[in-house]
Amino acid sequence: MRSLFMKIFLWFWLAVTLVGAIGVVIALTTNPRAAAIARYEKQISEAGRTLADAYKAGGARALAEEEARIGRQSRISVLLFGEGGPLSGRFTSPRGRRLAGTALLTGEPQFGPGRRGLWYAQPVEGDFAVLAEIPHPSPLARVLDPRQIGLRLSVTFIVAGVVCYLLARSLTAPILQLQKAARQVAAGALTTRVGPLFGERRDEIADLGRDFDVMTERIEALLSGQRRLLRDISHELRSPLARLNVALELARQRSGADADKALDRIGREADRLNQLIGELVTLTLLESGAEKIEGKGVALLPLVQAVADDANFEASDRGRLVRIVSAEDVTVAGSEEMLRRAIENVVRNAVRYTEEGTTVDVNIGRVRKEGRQTATVRVRDHGRGVPESALAQLFRPFYRVADARDRQTGGTGIGLAITERAVVLHGGTVKASNDPEGGLVVEICLPCAEA
Repeated sequence: MRSLFMKIFLWFWLAVTLVGAIGVVIALTTNPRAAAIARYEKQISEAGRTLADAYKAGGARALAEEEARIGRQSRISVLLFGEGGPLSGRFTSPRGRRLAGTALLTGEPQFGPGRRGLWYAQPVEGDFAVLAEIPHPSPLARVLDPRQIGLRLSVTFIVAGVVCYLLARSLTAPILQLQKAARQVAAGALTTRVGPLFGERRDEIADLGRDFDVMTERIEALLSGQRRLLRDISHELRSPLARLNVALELARQRSGADADKALDRIGREADRLNQLIGELVTLTLLESGAEKIEGKGVALLPLVQAVADDANFEASDRGRLVRIVSAEDVTVAGSEEMLRRAIENVVRNAVRYTEEGTTVDVNIGRVRKEGRQTATVRVRDHGRGVPESALAQLFRPFYRVADARDRQTGGTGIGLAITERAVVLHGGTVKASNDPEGGLVVEICLPCAEA
């Protein structure tokens, strides 16, 4: 069945049909006469014994008075019969007489339709039979009969619940699979496909799954082409850049002192271009998964200390300092070089944007998250911070905040992206936030190495 609309329509139709059919079956198998008799049977039996005792004690007159009393109290017309008919002499219909005579003769209860209800005859003490006219229950009373309504409601709830559960599961299971696949794609698993999960389905959800696969294939192709383009451009730029450096050195040797300033500027720009190419190559390798994790134990304290010392040496020329405020001896598993590069990018970024005369504070600690030990490296600068709306975008390649991170700072916009890719490859997370007292805080969380 292809149409999701038809599935919903037919499933609900089936549910209503099943509930109606079960209600009809219950109505047909439940005898209203038997239910009415069962309701009054004990009362009629007790009235029969009372009438028999009254007849034995006071004869027909006492019996007539007792029949009248019971009729007033119970609103049920009762007569005591003997072999000759009604012992009180009261008139009754021929059908009632026959039922009472049959009950007296056979010793078995008898019932049949009456003018105002149901005739019911029951033998009493062997020598007598009591005849009672039971009123028919109204349709509403039959529906609301507590002995039947519980059964009907229970069956209705069970059948409707089973059918609706199957319907809900049929509708939501593929949607949940799509949701899981979308999260995997968002996490970077572009090879995720949902078509094989839907099997032979031919409804709208299956069509959506196939469109999802086409979309992910297109995204994968575009990103692969982008990475390949960046990698090719980076490699192609290496050769002319190397020739430019050679030509620059030759120009230094052959030119006079007047050209030194211009040549120095050319050299700085060439170095910056070489740095940008190196970061592009690194980012491409991290995104493609070509960079492998060694998986050996790495002590964070000496690694961060070395990074902080190098950054402090460079920052001191610009009136800034880098210091480790607090540190714990924590070990993580991974690539030492990749982790060094990731932390160095964050620290250098903090040095670049902290105010002159301030410090970049680094903290190394250990916390427990989701039942496991996690190492944290927290880097805080004392700059202007970042707008809240831009915090989640800081780790995108080439992203810049217009009012704080422009070209004049000298950054390429790739360092934090490399940090994010490297941390994720190590099974960790990185996030940025503004400190309440000012400045930007970048926190790297990495799972601790198993003992």
